[in-house]
Amino acid sequence: MIETQKNLGCANCQRRDFIKKLGLLAGFSMVTPELLANLPGPVPASAIGNKEGAVKVRLIFAMTSLQQQEPDWPNIGFDNAPYIQNMTDSLNSKIQDVKFLPTNVTDSFDVKKMLEQDKADGIAGYLVMQMNPWKQAINIIADNSDKPILFSRLTYAGNGGWEITVSTILKKGRKGFAFVSSNDFNDTVECARAFALLKNGTTEDFVRQATETRIKRTPAATKRTPFEGKLPCLSPEATLAALKGKKILRLEVTDKATTELAEKTFGIKVISVKFDELNNLWKEVSEKRAKPKFDDWKKNADKIVNVSDETLMGVARMYYAMKDLLKKYGASSITIDCLGGCYKGKLGAYPCLGFMELQDEGLLGTCEDDLDCNITMMAFNAMTKGRIGYISDPVIDSSNRAIIYAHCVSTRRFLGKNMPNCHYEILTHSEDHEGASVRVIAPAGYPVTTLKFNLERRLLGIHTGVVTGNDYDDRACRTKIVAEVTGDYEELYHHWDQFGWHRVTFYGDFAEDAKKLAKKIGFEVVMES
Repeated sequence: MIETQKNLGCANCQRRDFIKKLGLLAGFSMVTPELLANLPGPVPASAIGNKEGAVKVRLIFAMTSLQQQEPDWPNIGFDNAPYIQNMTDSLNSKIQDVKFLPTNVTDSFDVKKMLEQDKADGIAGYLVMQMNPWKQAINIIADNSDKPILFSRLTYAGNGGWEITVSTILKKGRKGFAFVSSNDFNDTVECARAFALLKNGTTEDFVRQATETRIKRTPAATKRTPFEGKLPCLSPEATLAALKGKKILRLEVTDKATTELAEKTFGIKVISVKFDELNNLWKEVSEKRAKPKFDDWKKNADKIVNVSDETLMGVARMYYAMKDLLKKYGASSITIDCLGGCYKGKLGAYPCLGFMELQDEGLLGTCEDDLDCNITMMAFNAMTKGRIGYISDPVIDSSNRAIIYAHCVSTRRFLGKNMPNCHYEILTHSEDHEGASVRVIAPAGYPVTTLKFNLERRLLGIHTGVVTGNDYDDRACRTKIVAEVTGDYEELYHHWDQFGWHRVTFYGDFAEDAKKLAKKIGFEVVMES
């Protein structure tokens, strides 16, 4: 499905300029929620047999609560119940040789007690569906049971925890472990057919079939001609020279070790600032001063949904407060524990739109106090001569050989601060449906390089891809850039424990230049694809 020019391009481009600058080429398309979130509908009871003699598999739904009570992926108030029912019925109707016994594992559930009872009940294996990112029942099962496991997740719900856990378990060499991360639930169903082998076969048979199914159902790489060739970059020496003396403001975390590593490695000074200092500046910004930015957003956003004028004005004031704070310290970048600050009442407004504006101006604003990501953004912003990075929570989707880069903040100028703005929408912050955040409609057809430093381990992770579109699913973060991964897709599953969930994506193909910088500073390169 190709969206209209208005929903894809720059805010002030004619069609010819739009095609030229944003590269919407044949073979690239915008992605709809229906394509990316292929989940089963209701199943009639008559479609499920009596399952006599079937292999018994415990179907675990790991979540904080049945109806989500706190802000997290997919979002507050999310009702897991219909998804749980439909997924259970779909598995039981499509796989007659296996009986899937659903169990909801929430914070108060005793997983170890369940494992003991399952020994007596003849449970042959576990299918664990991750329904929130961080409810880690999977770790207890993997460490306390030798039964086969298939690990999957609900679309835009269980990622992060899923990705980090898979790479951790793979490194431990836990036998009997299989996994799938797909936005098409049919891929989970097909992998789960391997449980039927446990009736007469071995754990190795199960893992082999489930793994072969996952790989077979992952599409082959598409032959694409990206809109842009290799990106000209600064040398490592010039990049380091550009970084020396830069300052990052960090609210409100003090991490002496990482701060010292930033200065030692790159010459970047990290300054710790209290929330009160920013919030007091926010209180001082008048509505009169903030009104031009407020009016600009009201005029130029494609749409504004569930964000009041009062909220939007508060966010505009926060943008100016952050600029004032940067000016006070002579800094060019700010990173904030924004969720902690907002949820604890220490920040008067969300900084998401302010970060967007700072990035578009060539300054850097980054969320969730991820210093490794902030330094990654700063380093490769310098190396690429002004390309603006996009920090995200990536979602692996094998059904499209894709990664979806998701976050509630983004630049509108992926090709540099002098380019026109992409189209954007102003929406609430997704996890809590509060405040104001942004959905930027990213240009398709460009190559992207995704990276992250781990300063403590002296590592640089890199993978590459080509942007194929955007997804508009309401769940999880607002901006969702879809890219087909280039290189070895299977390698993606192995490295999240080394770098955490976040990554920084830049438009442009410059992986080889990034490797040269890593070598210059004595960092090991981890190719993630």
